[in-house]
Amino acid sequence: MKTMIAAVALALFATAASAQTAEPQDWITMRFTANINKSADVAWQKVGGDDLCALGPYIDLPCANTKGTKLELGAIRTINNTLVEYIVARTKYSYTYAQANHSLYHGTMEVEPLTPATSRLVYTLLWNQTGVGDAAAQAASRDGRKARFQAAVDKMAAAANAP
Repeated sequence: MKTMIAAVALALFATAASAQTAEPQDWITMRFTANINKSADVAWQKVGGDDLCALGPYIDLPCANTKGTKLELGAIRTINNTLVEYIVARTKYSYTYAQANHSLYHGTMEVEPLTPATSRLVYTLLWNQTGVGDAAAQAASRDGRKARFQAAVDKMAAAANAP
């Protein structure tokens, strides 16, 4: 009887484990940078680092505060009326968000101090591109993000470098 119960339990566990097997993962990380001729403190303020929706004008999309107004953990913003982003990590010069409607899509914006008078703006994206489609669709998705986010970083750097 114990053997039969153990066999049934093992079969149920194996079935549950196979049902939870994730789809194939194809992780992409993209990093966009720009040097800033200001200290990290000044650069962070000039790019609106503590403002939940400062990113909006740089990516040319509307942004709305859904919960919170500063970049505190748990704050929520909506980009382009469709993308819901949750602030999941925060440091003095960075924040990381996760998008609720994408498979583990995360972004981090940060300002890295280089010297007392200079810094670097870094925007990093991480996502699983498996759900995007075939290789051509994935390439188009990467190219679109590359163009959009490098342009945003360049605009932020220009704002930060302005007098």
